[in-house]
Amino acid sequence: MASEKPVTHGQIASALGVSVARITILKKEGMPTDSIQAALDWRQAREDERRRLAPEVIETLDDGSIADRIRQHRIKVNLAGDVWETSIRERDPNQGKYQTAYNQSLKTLIALEEEQERRAVLAKDFIKSTEAREAMLQIISEVLTRLDKLALDCAEGCNPENPAKAVKVLENWVRKTRSEISNV
Repeated sequence: MASEKPVTHGQIASALGVSVARITILKKEGMPTDSIQAALDWRQAREDERRRLAPEVIETLDDGSIADRIRQHRIKVNLAGDVWETSIRERDPNQGKYQTAYNQSLKTLIALEEEQERRAVLAKDFIKSTEAREAMLQIISEVLTRLDKLALDCAEGCNPENPAKAVKVLENWVRKTRSEISNV
């Protein structure tokens, strides 16, 4: 009966997709290194336990609660920054951890702010400036067309005994109004 070759940390690292240095750390945390399958099973059990213990997120972030979260998270980012700065001044050996915590906190804040902005954009109906310009030109064109027809459409109602006189007055008013509009 031939004995099996022992599994190396390099083989386990390759199977798990991590570095050999990480395998050393995981071994200290209790990961078996006698086989690749045992290491995979240990990691999966650990991940399952982490998920089981994670708080269940029931609430969804509506626009109001996301604004509250952003406000609260800004405070946390400032605190993390203060802790990191203090650790630098005091030459704390854990300053790298504090920097990582600050960076992750800041990254989360930025993601929350981006989500808030995305929601704000989605909540409004935006149109392109070219479409808005076209729509305005179309409306103005319709207004001017109706102004041009005003004299003939209204003259008889304004002066039933002498509609021609009313046409002249209304046409003068239309010319004056068009001139004022074109100056605007």
